[in-house]
Formats: sequence, structure tokens, C-alpha cells
Amino acid sequence: MVTNEPKSNNVKKLRTSSISIQINKSTWEKHKPRQSRDFYVRDTKLGGYYIRIRPNGKKTYNCSSRLGGIGRKVFLTIGDCNLLTQDEARETAREYLHSLKQGVHPKLKIRTESAKNKTLENLAEDYIAVNKKLAEGTIKDYRNRIKNCMPILWKRPVTEITTEDIVDWWAKSNGSRNNQIAFTYARKLMSQATAKRYIAENPFLDAKELIGDFPEYVRKTTHISKRDLWKFFEAFKKIGSSLSPSMRDLIVFLLVTGKRSEESRTLSWDNVNFRDGTITLEKTKSGKVDVIPMTDFMYVMLKYRESMSNEKRPALNKHPIYVFHNRLGTGCVKDVRKAMNKINSEANLGFNLTPHDFRRTFSTALAELEITNEDVAVLLNHAKRDVTEGYITRSLEYKQRNLEKLEKYFNDYGESTLNYICVHWYEGNSNLFEPSFIDESVRMKMNKEKEREHLLGKNEDKYDGYGHPEWEKPDQS
Repeated sequence: MVTNEPKSNNVKKLRTSSISIQINKSTWEKHKPRQSRDFYVRDTKLGGYYIRIRPNGKKTYNCSSRLGGIGRKVFLTIGDCNLLTQDEARETAREYLHSLKQGVHPKLKIRTESAKNKTLENLAEDYIAVNKKLAEGTIKDYRNRIKNCMPILWKRPVTEITTEDIVDWWAKSNGSRNNQIAFTYARKLMSQATAKRYIAENPFLDAKELIGDFPEYVRKTTHISKRDLWKFFEAFKKIGSSLSPSMRDLIVFLLVTGKRSEESRTLSWDNVNFRDGTITLEKTKSGKVDVIPMTDFMYVMLKYRESMSNEKRPALNKHPIYVFHNRLGTGCVKDVRKAMNKINSEANLGFNLTPHDFRRTFSTALAELEITNEDVAVLLNHAKRDVTEGYITRSLEYKQRNLEKLEKYFNDYGESTLNYICVHWYEGNSNLFEPSFIDESVRMKMNKEKEREHLLGKNEDKYDGYGHPEWEKPDQS
């Protein structure tokens, strides 16, 4: 008797966990939730159709059946009883159960239907929305590269893109590196589409088999050699007056910092700290915040830009947000290519100089100065660096010394043009061509902004003779 009693209780509980009746429009309201388990009201008229009532009171219409009549049951939720009428739920259940009987999962069928109008453009936005760690440059690349390189496929529904379409596009393209990257991006997006069951197979995979290996990518090595630095600076001095101050100064910034144009042109005044002597780039390709120590040359240039003021010409006013603003003062500089073309026409370097050539010039010069690869990588803010860097702490002062060596290198091989620029473009102290000659022992022990007051042309008389061991700070009273 003792052993049979629990069994009897279990049978009783199982019997009360579900009932079978003909479901009508008020059935879901009549039945209350059970405390310890889900309660099922199964329909006697349509097999597999039922109402599920959870202990928390939530009630939903559902159905279940075996896919193609074999294997495990597939359980599908139709909708909340509060939101669907019984007639709507029953009709949907009939469609789902019929699809399951035919061996087709109805949810996948619905997803395929909803994907009929999905394009590569839509997939790109979906990919960007999900991947929160994508750098701003990568996001822009996904939005623009496929669009520009394969416009014929960009807005075509992905369900209509075939392997033949892709092979035909590639045959008509020039096979450039841009097209190769666009192909890779599109292939990745279509893989996302297959994962979401929008399409059964990725046509870019078959297309790659037919296309074969891409032409080998030859990495560009163009840069301004030390023997040609004088040519560049001579041309730049001539062209400088025809450029807006912002464009001119952005080019100077790219040259002496080695930073990317996309990262530098959006620099804001909030990220320029004269007191601490730092410049911070937040939106970088590597995804890492890049803190640049401010050399004396950079200080003079940025102080000049901070004091810019001209009521009639917006390009000569300090912008409230951006360090390098456009001619209209409506935002940051957008593109430096036109300015670079002007310099190219004058410099005759044997190649067309691009903003990224400044970055290669920067790294080449550091290598010639025998700066280690690890230190060069730090200054370039590379995403991947030698493993030894993880064990080395590089202070801002250490980075600053390397940047000052680079500026001296540009001066030595560029006919002292940085000195000229510092004085004639940025109103620096005409007695101080190379800040490195200053005796460190006589620097005022204040913040970095105060330490550098002597570099400004407006303070030239006040600091006359500064740097000499016997120089004394003038009476400020």
C-alpha cells in the first residue's frame, strides 16, 4: 500500500496537467494557471493544436507535430492569447501543421518569405548593428566599398543573386585590391544570410571556386625618401598659401605624427590638452585610444590654431568643435586629395603622394633613426604588435623624445622647413628655430603649457635670451 500511494499521486498529477476539449474563443479565459507546472488545454477538433497556460499566468496558442511525420515533435508558439483571437490562432495552426506534415519547418519558410526583399545593403546594416566593436572606418567601409565596387549587386535582393551574376561582375571588373576587398565583404554578408536562413547557399563561395585565386596583392611602399624631403617641403611651402589654413595644418599634422587621415581630421578641441601636453585620438582603426605627446612644434601649431580669429573669413576662425575645420566652418575637413594633387604637381617626386604615404614616410624615417620596431608600432598605434611590447611600459615622455627625433630628422633633410613653418606660419618665437637646444635645467617647473610660453612669438621679448644658463625670468609685476 505504501509503495502504491506515491504512484497514485503521480498519476493524478499527470491527469490534471492537461485536458482535451474543443477550444473556442473563451476557452483561454476559463482556465486558470497551476502552481507547479504548465497546464495544457488540447483541442479535440484539430490534432496538435493547444493552449499553454504557465504558472505565472501567461497564456499562448501553440501547436506541435513531427516534421514529415517522423522524428521528434516540433513545438511552435503561435501567439499570446491576449493578442490573437481563437479563429486567427486556429487558422495559423492549420498552416503550421500542414507545413510540418509536408516536411517544411514553417518558421524557416516565413523567414525565407521575409528575406525576399533583403539586399546586400540591408545585410550590411544588420551586420553593423550586431557587431558593436567595429571601428568607424570599418563601418564606413562596409557601407561604401561594396556599393562603389559592385553597384549592380548592392541593391538586388539576395535571393536573386546567383553565382553567374558574381562571376560576370568579376570578369568585367579590373580585379583591383578594392574589388577583392568588396568581394570578401559581400561573401561575409551572404554567409550571414545563410546563417539566418534567408538563402540556402552562399553563391560567393561557388563564385570563388570558379574565379580562382585573386591576383597577388603588392603592398605599396611609396614614401618620401630623405633625399627627396627637400623637394616635398619646397613644394609644400609654395602651395601652402593656396590651401586653407586647416588643410595646410592637417597635412603638417599627418607628416609629424604618422596618423591616418580619417582619424586626424576629426580631432576635436576637447581632445587637445595643453596643460598635460597631450593629443587624444579616440576613433582609430585599431579600436584603441591613441594618446600623442605634444612636442614643442605641435604645441606652437595648435596654439596658433586655438587663437585664430577673423570675422569675415570662417576658415580663419577657431572652430568650436574641430581642430581642422572646413572652409565654411560647418564641420571637419572631409578630403585632402585635392590638396595632395596640388603638392604632387609641384614636387615631382616620381609618384602621386597620398596621405598614407606620410605614414610610410614617418615609419621609414623612424627606422633610419634606429627606433625599434616595437617603438614604431607604438607611435603608429598598430592593432598587432610584437609580443615583447606587453612587457614594456612606454611613457609619454619616451614617445615624445622619439617624435622630437623625427622632427629634427625632417628639419635636417628638409632644409629646416619645420623651423620656417613654426615661425612664419604659426607665429613662433623667431629666436627659437630648434626647441631642442634649450637647456632642460632652466625650464620652469610648471605645467607643460606654462613651460612652453617662450615658444610663442607674442612672448618673444619677454623671453629674450631664454635658454642661456644665466637667463632669469623677468619681473612680472
